[in-house]
Amino acid sequence: MGNHTEESKNIEFTIVVPAFNEEHRIGPTLDDYIKYFSNNQFGMHEIIVVLNGCVDGTRSVVQRFESMNSHVRLIEFKEPLGKGGAIVEGFASALGEHLLFIDADNMVEADQASKLLDALKSKEIAIGDRVRGDQIGGSRSLTRSAISFLNRVWSLVFLNIPYKDTQCGAKALRSSAWLKIAPFIEERHWAFDLDLIAQARALNLSIEEVPVRWNHIEEGSKVRPLIDVPKTFLSTFGIKRRVLRTKSSTSFKGNMKK
Repeated sequence: MGNHTEESKNIEFTIVVPAFNEEHRIGPTLDDYIKYFSNNQFGMHEIIVVLNGCVDGTRSVVQRFESMNSHVRLIEFKEPLGKGGAIVEGFASALGEHLLFIDADNMVEADQASKLLDALKSKEIAIGDRVRGDQIGGSRSLTRSAISFLNRVWSLVFLNIPYKDTQCGAKALRSSAWLKIAPFIEERHWAFDLDLIAQARALNLSIEEVPVRWNHIEEGSKVRPLIDVPKTFLSTFGIKRRVLRTKSSTSFKGNMKK
């Protein structure tokens, strides 16, 4: 986590937004989150936008918001880090006691993301659930729906993850939970979410699914089904292996304490 000064200790939560060529989508997202969380009832917060490998005008858009709002911070990496890699870097710089990451397209708007932060009052991790939430906007393609269904089935059967929507782009966790999980996380791309949840379960952290209203946005999506789906599938084998190692390690440490 980031270095804590006296001022930074007052930051209650950090919102991390990974961004890869999001010039046309990130502006409305930042506008929504800044306006919604400006209400003092939510406490002090910061919004970290992690630019990774952007070659468009994303930097200029984010800098404009940064110059107008002290809550916004920009971190930039010249090379692409992957969605998960950008989130990991954002968390490394975060000052908040609670952490939230969201997609740059504002699929899950700020009022819905706040439900995840509320869930952290009793749970260590909260994951957005679009399956039981209301959908607005355009319809999902048959391809996307099929991929989502197959991912859910495979995650349950192979990784023993019982949740309905592992790939929702909005998740929140206590910083203390992230510090426990981080050493075991290796995925830096689309399988990051699966790695995060699987390792959290291996460490017996408490998790809650939170139904959220979501807006399906196809235009500008960075997901490449023919490339990313097979890569994510293959990544689950590495996740499975590491989860078994995590369980073995924590079990050994537990026995040593007895």
